[in-house]
Amino acid sequence: MTIQNLIEKYKTGHRYFVNLNIDKGEKLTGLLLTDTIFENCYFSADFTNTNFLNSKFIGCSLNNSDFTKCNLANTVFENCALESIIFKDAILADASFIDCFCLGTKVYLDKINNEITTYKTPLVQELYDNIPEFIVICDHLNDELTYTVYGDLSLKLFDDITNNKQTTPFTLKCFKFFNLLGNREDENIDNLLVVGIYEGLYSNKKCNNISLQLLKGRNKEIYEHWMRNGNIRADYKKSST
Repeated sequence: MTIQNLIEKYKTGHRYFVNLNIDKGEKLTGLLLTDTIFENCYFSADFTNTNFLNSKFIGCSLNNSDFTKCNLANTVFENCALESIIFKDAILADASFIDCFCLGTKVYLDKINNEITTYKTPLVQELYDNIPEFIVICDHLNDELTYTVYGDLSLKLFDDITNNKQTTPFTLKCFKFFNLLGNREDENIDNLLVVGIYEGLYSNKKCNNISLQLLKGRNKEIYEHWMRNGNIRADYKKSST
């Protein structure tokens, strides 16, 4: 179906379109397509200023589509591919995104910035809030996998400690955050820190020394205990208390 066919059908009352294939950057700008259902359609188009009020996109590929200044109020996106999609200045009041994905990762709309973002577990979101430098150096493909994200942080922290002569602000910020988490005295968080972070540091003497200097109270005790007794052990010299 061509764009002109779509417009003509809409004008005659057609409100359900299935298996459309308009994915070569075509322009469907400034159109009226309210109360319409698009199912199993492939779009890679410029929809700037089009009115989709109360519409639905179900099982659609919308990769590289531009919804700048569109009216998407009360519009539903369900099981759609949303890679490199643009919602700049779009109206998104009561719009919903259900089981939508980007590069295989579940995403949702950040309505503050009108940008697609990955779903984050609460502890991953807290990590990003406390260590914002880490946001720009990770790929966000696993934001829903807490242990994976913390493992990636451990790798970055290992590199930061071993490649710098002085302790950096990034390392200091990381351990401040670890102390904050560990002080909650939650066994699940303790396990996350040990498996996700500390086990990646045990193999290096400098990392161990920095860890023992910056971890406080029970957090330091837990680090030392699993250094001696965990799956990944390291040479251990009891620190002064």
